[in-house]
Amino acid sequence: MRPSSAAGICTVADRSDEMKEPEQSRSHKTKGAKGQLQELIDVIALRASTAGVAEVQGIEDALRFVVDRICRHTGWPVGHVYMPAPASEDEYVSAGIWHLDDAAALERFRKATEQTRLNGDVGLPGRVLSSGRPAWVVDVGQEPGFPRAAAARRAGLKSAVAFPIQAGERTGAVVEFFSREVMEANEHLLEAMVSIGTELGRAFERSRELSMAQQAAELYRSVVETSPDAIMVTDLNGRVLMCNQQAAAHHGAEGPEAMLGLSGFDFVAPEDRERAVENARRTLETGGVRNVEYTLVRRDGSRIPAELSASLIRDPQGQPRAFIAVVRNVAERKKSEDALRQSEEKFRTLTEMNAAATFVFKKGRLVYANSAAAEMTGYSVDELLTIDPWKTVHPDFRESLEEAWRATFERPDQPPPSGFEVKIVTKDGDERWVEYSADLVDWEGGRGVLGTAYDVTERKQAEQALRDSEERYRVMYQDNPSMYFTVDAAGRVLSVNQFGAEQLGYAPEELAGTPVLEIFYDEDKEDIARQLQLCMDTPGKMSHWECRKVRKDGEVVWVKEAARATLDVNGELIVLIVCEDITERRRMEEELRKAREELEGKVERQMQQGRAYGLTFRELTVLHLVAAGNSDREMADKLGISPLTVSKHVANILSKMGASSRSEASARAVREALLV
Repeated sequence: MRPSSAAGICTVADRSDEMKEPEQSRSHKTKGAKGQLQELIDVIALRASTAGVAEVQGIEDALRFVVDRICRHTGWPVGHVYMPAPASEDEYVSAGIWHLDDAAALERFRKATEQTRLNGDVGLPGRVLSSGRPAWVVDVGQEPGFPRAAAARRAGLKSAVAFPIQAGERTGAVVEFFSREVMEANEHLLEAMVSIGTELGRAFERSRELSMAQQAAELYRSVVETSPDAIMVTDLNGRVLMCNQQAAAHHGAEGPEAMLGLSGFDFVAPEDRERAVENARRTLETGGVRNVEYTLVRRDGSRIPAELSASLIRDPQGQPRAFIAVVRNVAERKKSEDALRQSEEKFRTLTEMNAAATFVFKKGRLVYANSAAAEMTGYSVDELLTIDPWKTVHPDFRESLEEAWRATFERPDQPPPSGFEVKIVTKDGDERWVEYSADLVDWEGGRGVLGTAYDVTERKQAEQALRDSEERYRVMYQDNPSMYFTVDAAGRVLSVNQFGAEQLGYAPEELAGTPVLEIFYDEDKEDIARQLQLCMDTPGKMSHWECRKVRKDGEVVWVKEAARATLDVNGELIVLIVCEDITERRRMEEELRKAREELEGKVERQMQQGRAYGLTFRELTVLHLVAAGNSDREMADKLGISPLTVSKHVANILSKMGASSRSEASARAVREALLV
């Protein structure tokens, strides 16, 4: 026969006696059981309210007390507590709080329980977690989804009951009990467990609140004590109620105790004291002031700059009770600000004295530009700080430069573009060339680019003019139908143009580096060496000579040379030589010389015969040429005299011969054999 519900709350010693009592005594006994339950609830409530629940150990003691007291009251052999798993939102594990009437016999069940992690879907505790209400299992061996059923059967455990302890919105613990007998649910006992859970839930809440308060107090104390700033609490008249060690150090006191009762206004320099009183009034009216700067006076008379923020402290009824102030020593910051200000003044002074355009680029715009930048671009400094900076960059360079600068600000390891030449457009539309350099700088707490630019337009124009000149020189030097040689002070060929090399049957590279005398005729080498030396001894003076050169194939050519010594770009002495091939002219001159000698021989023989109308040697020579049909110019070239002189000789001939024309004089000369 199963025990009745009343029997389920009796001790083990009382249960056998109760089974033997007659039916008429059951009612009285049930009322006694209810009284015992209420007594149990009262005892547990008292324990929960008076236990040291401010700490975790106090909660555990209270739970252990509850488990032991319920087990002793009911005679149940097993009582156990589940609590939330650390660092988990929904899992519960054994809290290690047990009541075991036979530890050895129940060891395997204990181990199975402590190895089981539960949530709202598993076992009896899971059912309690899901519902938030007590739960009763008549026979755990027959209960589906009970993970410890096998261990319970081996331990001889039958019925089980569990109830939650609610701590706010979360279940703070699940308390479970086991019986060795099969027992039907006892509603009175379940109601008692609800009451017990409620009392313990209140204990949990008080513990949590007290723990949070203690943590907050500890955190506050830690913040105050470790703060690098001075923290002070004063009454509404400014008298110090408490402060930290840093506040004492600020004012040169030995410790916080030495500050108590002193007036906070006495720490403020006389010139700032009236303002401090006014700010205290403002704090009382508005609730606080922020970042107010004062000069504080220490006990030894020294002064420190400080920054103060203060708030009003109110009591639970909202009435003002005190001030709390945080004071920061800003001496180092002031020193840094002064150093920065001086550095910026030096920077601006240097950049304004600098001839180079100097600017700072940050976040897509110019934040600084000097007067040289304004002069270079034609914009005023104010205009440069407001316009789109890329407006001053020539369109041919704008896209590539923007992309490079964008990479600089997107990637910390990317340096800004630097060391190149770029074309800009001035406000008037003029195009100028600038040489640009840049580097990263820390500007007003952010990353910026410091750039400098020099106007190199004139240099670029000079370079272009030089290129044009070099091109003209190349055309003149290489493509000119004259021979050009450049010779160093040692007489070696530095260069020769294509035409000059080809005239001598060489390639230019064959002659470069060879002694220039090697291409001269042997008989002329000594004279050429003397002429070259004379050139080098008189730089800038033009020298002329005619000589013979020998082609690669051995042919001798006559040249007319003009030479002048000068300095090259490196300051070295060189000789520039221009050569003209006069071989054909020399051949014609030689033929003319021979013809003249032959003519003069004929004239000489005729003069010896005495039949020449009294003509002079030169006149008879001219008569020969007239008879041969030569013009005055041709006769002048052959005789080496001027056409005017030729004309005078012709007039004399006609007069002496009594001839009326050149034809008559020529015919008579032939007829009279004057030209034989």
